[in-house]
Amino acid sequence: WANANRRSWKGDEGRLKSIERFFGAKRLSEISPFLIERFKVERRNTKIERPGSKSPAKPRSVASVNRELSLLSRIFSIAVTNKEALTNPCRDVKHIPGEQPRTRYLLPEEEQRLMNILARKPAYLSRVVTLALNTGMRRGELLRLKWDQIDFFRDEIKVTHTKNGKDHVVPMNTTIRAMLWAMKEEEGAASAFVFRSPRSRPHLKDIKKGFNAALKKAGIEDFHFHDLRHTFGTMAADAGVEITSIAEVMGHADIHTTRRYSHATDQGRRRAVEAIERHFNSPVTNRTQRAVGDGA
Repeated sequence: WANANRRSWKGDEGRLKSIERFFGAKRLSEISPFLIERFKVERRNTKIERPGSKSPAKPRSVASVNRELSLLSRIFSIAVTNKEALTNPCRDVKHIPGEQPRTRYLLPEEEQRLMNILARKPAYLSRVVTLALNTGMRRGELLRLKWDQIDFFRDEIKVTHTKNGKDHVVPMNTTIRAMLWAMKEEEGAASAFVFRSPRSRPHLKDIKKGFNAALKKAGIEDFHFHDLRHTFGTMAADAGVEITSIAEVMGHADIHTTRRYSHATDQGRRRAVEAIERHFNSPVTNRTQRAVGDGA
């Protein structure tokens, strides 16, 4: 079902392993809300250990456990639809509260260090990162990007096969237009895809290994490729761009998803309190305060 209906099915495949380990020997009718509560507690208390990694084990996040609970609930919903289960016991189990959306973004000095490292890597890697930082597009959207989605006349990129299934348009700034135009002239008609694979595949499938290696050399910790998208949203909000415009460019179906970027940086928060300071220190406000004081 996930393979046919969800673009994130690979993530579901990984989460399914923990569900299989805990519930694999049980019939659907034997899985109760209490058993699911035990699963929830066990997963929350089990730390994440990377095989072969020298780093200490990390606590499992609330979001990670809640995604596994959601997947288990989806399994039961499908079972109920197929008349293989009478009810969905997950409905009586609450998600763990306190889940915080991830808003990690590149600081200016981190961005400079990363781009310096990428300049010594294969060209496609820095180009993918540059495109992500300037458009906010997701990794899959970038790697599947085709030349016929790029309109150099209108300076637009049509983003298709999105997470929510709705196409949207991303304007190109001068940096992206110049980079893509140079790539187009360089590649010619060699491939329908912007980022063609150096192997026999039609396009790049993943850049995780090279990207993570660049992060390590740049000394950047706790950063994922998807955080480049957060960086775009954060910088746009910090520059004063309207939330509705950011949502349209990033292809958010819900404006509440975009609101996380409002005043997300130190500069944005600082502007908020400085605006209040300017208000109270303005001549009009001071006169009003003196008048109120005199009246009292």
